[in-house]
Amino acid sequence: MSGPRIRAFPTVVAPALASALALVLLAGCGTRLTQDELVAMNGGTVTAVPGSEPGGAPSDISGGVPGAVPADPGAPAVDPNAAAPGAQPGATPAAGGTAARPGTTTATTAPGTGGSGGGRKSGPATAALKTDNKPLTVCSVSELGGPAGAAFAQGIAGLQSWVGDVNSRGGVAGHKIRVVVKDSNSDPNVALAHARTCVENEGAVALVGSLSPLSNRGMQKYLESKGVPSIGGDCGSSTWNDSPVFFNQCPSVESNYWMLAYEAARAGTENKKLGFLYCQEAQTCAEGKKWWIDNQFPQKNGLELAYSKQFSLTQLDFTSECSAMKSAGVTVVMAVVDPSGLQRMGQSCARQGYNPVWSQPYASVYPDTPKKAGLGNIVLSMPVMPFDGITGKDAQNPTYQRYLTAYQRYGDGKPPGPSAVIGFTAGLLFERFVTEVAQKSPSVTSAALLQAASGIKKETLGGAIAPANFTTGEKTPDSKCWFLQVARDGGAFTAPNGLKQTCRK
Repeated sequence: MSGPRIRAFPTVVAPALASALALVLLAGCGTRLTQDELVAMNGGTVTAVPGSEPGGAPSDISGGVPGAVPADPGAPAVDPNAAAPGAQPGATPAAGGTAARPGTTTATTAPGTGGSGGGRKSGPATAALKTDNKPLTVCSVSELGGPAGAAFAQGIAGLQSWVGDVNSRGGVAGHKIRVVVKDSNSDPNVALAHARTCVENEGAVALVGSLSPLSNRGMQKYLESKGVPSIGGDCGSSTWNDSPVFFNQCPSVESNYWMLAYEAARAGTENKKLGFLYCQEAQTCAEGKKWWIDNQFPQKNGLELAYSKQFSLTQLDFTSECSAMKSAGVTVVMAVVDPSGLQRMGQSCARQGYNPVWSQPYASVYPDTPKKAGLGNIVLSMPVMPFDGITGKDAQNPTYQRYLTAYQRYGDGKPPGPSAVIGFTAGLLFERFVTEVAQKSPSVTSAALLQAASGIKKETLGGAIAPANFTTGEKTPDSKCWFLQVARDGGAFTAPNGLKQTCRK
């Protein structure tokens, strides 16, 4: 039996314009700007504060929200005083519509509590939380241009969907959220400069949802020296498990490469012959080579690595690679590549009459990738819950429903893809940290967020992630679990296992 019907995503974008990279209110203008224009207008920064005025001052949440997708006219209005999806019955929403006096408390619940499906209920029980009701500024230093930008565009929209959702409910434990998005241009030095600006000029208490696998190393030592946490992000860099101030909602890079081999071995192909293509420009490509060739992850999962080759992300044609894999009898391929590059690979292979199964990481596909030539069969390993396609009981999970609803209202006007849920779960993780702080203190500071880490154990965000355990002053341990999505014969991605996770032993 299928799960409940979800309203279709609207195709009309509101005058309060949704951008694929950031949600920016353009007063009196209904023209969609390009990514470059958005970044240029903001001096390299895209500031988006759904539910708040620039500078973090709360606005009337009943008014227009920057970047909001128009709601279904037949749907009931969102009650700003309603508890967030997943809250325990009887819980009082955080701040509601009436701000408490500084220092007073308000009852609320952690994100995702009370959810059905996805395993353990996480977060603290309903409790009186302390709050001074002051707005919080956070920054996302992300790679918005080039190949990485193509992969992560919807991740920013996912993060800001979370912001719009929590601000429409009065904020997190009474704190409205202001998010500033900065483009690192995949350059570690630029990322460092932006991190410095975020902390010293913007007053950011944390980096949240930074999608910067090629550049976040540049920020690491600075954030450590300032005691500023980076909470939730791209899942694609070893930095997330190599620093006491980086807190990841995903398994490690090592486990990401393990899951790709594991799922490739179970793709249902006629043989176990594998092809591996990896780029030469990025650190994540070098890590792919390390785990797949040097450490033999395919062979450890019962695969035969029949073909491997390094390529350039600027390469336009892959005829020779496709012909070689076809001749070698390869039936399943994994490519460390951006979504556009994967489409070029598929086109080249289709011209050779070669249509393998592709075992891919989330950042290499768009929602419609299976409709492209040569890419009709994809096994997609997801480090967080599926971005769409869950049916049955798990489709009723409150956290999953919250994500779908928030993205419909505050997203980019398109159906969500893999990076959308990465950005959203990064926001959920920050929400959990703030809730933990509010158990003890009305004020949220960088130091308080770091101290809160030790109170977060076996956290699943209501089934959205594998159980995560954090300890103040220690590196984030590997959760070693993932979710699965599959596309067959050019059809849409489905989630055959729902919110059930597979874990590496």
